[in-house]
Amino acid sequence: MALYQVENQWGGNSAPWHEGGKWIIGSRDNQNPIAVDLQSFDGGKTLKGTMSYEGEGVISVRATRHGCNNYRVENQWGGSDAQWHDAGQWILGFRADQSIIALSVKSTDGGNTLSGTTTYESEGAIGFNASRAPGEAFTVVNQWGGSQEPWREGGTWVLGSRLDQAVIAIDVQSNDNGKTLTGTMTYANEGAIGFKASLIGANNYKVQNQWGGSSAPWQPAGIWVIGYRNNQPVTALSLLTDDQGETLSGEMTYLNEGSIAISASVVGETEPA
Repeated sequence: MALYQVENQWGGNSAPWHEGGKWIIGSRDNQNPIAVDLQSFDGGKTLKGTMSYEGEGVISVRATRHGCNNYRVENQWGGSDAQWHDAGQWILGFRADQSIIALSVKSTDGGNTLSGTTTYESEGAIGFNASRAPGEAFTVVNQWGGSQEPWREGGTWVLGSRLDQAVIAIDVQSNDNGKTLTGTMTYANEGAIGFKASLIGANNYKVQNQWGGSSAPWQPAGIWVIGYRNNQPVTALSLLTDDQGETLSGEMTYLNEGSIAISASVVGETEPA
């Protein structure tokens, strides 16, 4: 699963680059995408086109949006009559209520970076740069109404910012309707550290951590994706693990709702069939 930190540019080649959020592009752990060319003809509800993974030829892509900037993706190879294969859940886009309708990017370094253009609905094409970023993608489900009720789709989240060190606990709340989150978190093989995060895009939070006491400096901790809904941010989140971060479970709250159960599982690699 390839996590990318994205920047966008508009206004010419000398214009500044702007925060573009955390995206998931591709679904194979050890095989990066090296080209993606997608378009939508229905306002971003679906995307169709082609892509290439490192070391392979061009394959077809189709994607269907669900939730906020989450897409269920399939790939096809072997001709137009061949079967479609599951290609995981991607996160494409950074804005609420404005889906991407085109993405055309390539890599010259094996997928460590991607560059090209993207287009948001009702706008023209803008510059796109992306670099591989640390963190862990999780498939999330929620439950409300009691322990006998079904678990429901909760989207794909991105938690943590360290290589090979899983998140094993989070306990955060908001006092400003989800604009910021504060509390504590724990990485594997460490004690709890301070956590604060600011909402900078659709479910994208710029995170900082603090250790060494309340007067110690806050350290950058990357961009996390927390939540799944348009314009309804998370206002509380409490997660623990009993398997070293492969799964996390607990409770969460969306703005203007009560607490609901949450279960999160590390996204597994989607292999070509």
